[in-house]
Amino acid sequence: MSTLFQSTASGKTATRQTGSDFRVKEDITPYINVYWDEILEAARGTIDSSEIMPFFNVRSQKNDTHIVQMKVAGNSVAQINDDGEPIPFISWGTGWNHVLRTYPWAIGVKHTKHLEEIDNYGEIAQEASEAGDAVQRTVRNIIADVLNRCVDDGSMTTGAPVLCPDGMYPIDSARPSPVVGAPTFSNLETIGAINEDLLFQAQLNAQFTQAENGDPMDNSISMVYIPSAYEKVSWKLDKTQKVLGSGHNDSNWAAGRFEFKTLRDLTVNSILYTLGKPDDRNGFQLIWQIRPEKMKIAFEDPRLIGFLIRFRMGVAAMDMRKTLRGGLLSPL
Repeated sequence: MSTLFQSTASGKTATRQTGSDFRVKEDITPYINVYWDEILEAARGTIDSSEIMPFFNVRSQKNDTHIVQMKVAGNSVAQINDDGEPIPFISWGTGWNHVLRTYPWAIGVKHTKHLEEIDNYGEIAQEASEAGDAVQRTVRNIIADVLNRCVDDGSMTTGAPVLCPDGMYPIDSARPSPVVGAPTFSNLETIGAINEDLLFQAQLNAQFTQAENGDPMDNSISMVYIPSAYEKVSWKLDKTQKVLGSGHNDSNWAAGRFEFKTLRDLTVNSILYTLGKPDDRNGFQLIWQIRPEKMKIAFEDPRLIGFLIRFRMGVAAMDMRKTLRGGLLSPL
């Protein structure tokens, strides 16, 4: 039999970036006789953060730090009051303040003048694409980190990228209320496997969430986000009309009730429930102070040419009552 299509697998040694941080003709020459666009596409892949962005409200900010003063909802009620008696007026108050911060980010590229002189295969133009990809990858990694470290199971030793105005993690238990006398609340679900009991309790907990003044909110789960490893489990649960392993007359409460989405950037065993869309007062915030812009770099050596992309951005978390619940999942 021909050995043309018979190959033995043998793992290659991982490559790594070596050498200088700017390009010279000698570094680029080996790529002249290959399809550069194909190499680039294979290297960078498709960077798409659209599946993460529903968790975030995008806002602009002028200063490096911005203090938001929260206003709490009133919990006054009317009183029996005859004409001529002192009038009971509605009381109001301020809640906690919260600091929103942005941070400077930058990445640059540089090459020799000679490379520009002999460039006939688009390497110089490619630098801009690579710098743009680096910006997108940076933003995606930042917001993915927010989701991967938002659930406090009681042993959050590494902390989280952001805290909420109440001083707690985005998904936490025994959260204080800014209104004196209003009860604490929790948006942390009990650890468990993905089954109808877990989802039923999460839906029940969402419905009985209380607002900061103690009023009922009647939330409902709009989307369930899971790690890639749990996709098969959730698909069976969502599609199976009868409980797996039970009698034929035992119906599955969760069948078709929830929409599951696999979140490839979710690298921890957690399940996230979105309740509504974030806005200025609630949910995660992606803050842009300066959107990515290109600047030319003036080197002391005129034979070096380069530019950088700079931007200022940050992330924050506001009140999570209306937007997010979640918890950890049992290992598969």
